[in-house]
Amino acid sequence: MILNIIDLICLGGFIMTSRIFEDKLAMFCSPVLLNHKVSNLVSISKKEIPEIGLLVDSYNKKLNKNNIYIEKLCECGERILLLVYRENSLKLYLNRKDIFEIIKGYGYKKSDKLMDYLSVLKSRMDMKEFPHEIGAFLGYPIDDVIGFIENKGKNYTYCGYWKVYGNREEAIKSFSIYDKTKVIVSYELKKGRNLVNIIDKFQNIKIA
Repeated sequence: MILNIIDLICLGGFIMTSRIFEDKLAMFCSPVLLNHKVSNLVSISKKEIPEIGLLVDSYNKKLNKNNIYIEKLCECGERILLLVYRENSLKLYLNRKDIFEIIKGYGYKKSDKLMDYLSVLKSRMDMKEFPHEIGAFLGYPIDDVIGFIENKGKNYTYCGYWKVYGNREEAIKSFSIYDKTKVIVSYELKKGRNLVNIIDKFQNIKIA
């Protein structure tokens, strides 16, 4: 008897895993996985990972216990853009008075439910122009979010994981930490550990 992927997922609580998907998360989302950032974006090719929808459901079941969630923001042609985030941390960040002052100008209403904010963001992802407030959802420093919006992405003083308009030195320190998280997660995966084990191992370890 031959079972397809959907059958396997439905049998006995089977949780689907994918090394290719975990490698993608390691490359683009290690800072949030190791609790050094509120969220990251990752773009997935449906041709490379055709079962991506099933994988998102499966990994949410695995990672939600660590307050890590994966949400599809948009599907454009052959690619799917995912937001990987720490629910509590992102909700607190968006509800900060100074951050909310920025996003409310784009149609966001104050809410205790993070999904209310994500629903508006998804609707804005369907527009021709990429939402400028995306920096707030990615936990960027407020000076850099405002600077990007006011300068339309130009005149930045440094460019790493984002375009820097405020404290260049602090941003560079953050970028260095993010690079280290990527090295750690990729190395642990190569040693044969799975993503959940890696997250559990480094959950409370601060990387400097």
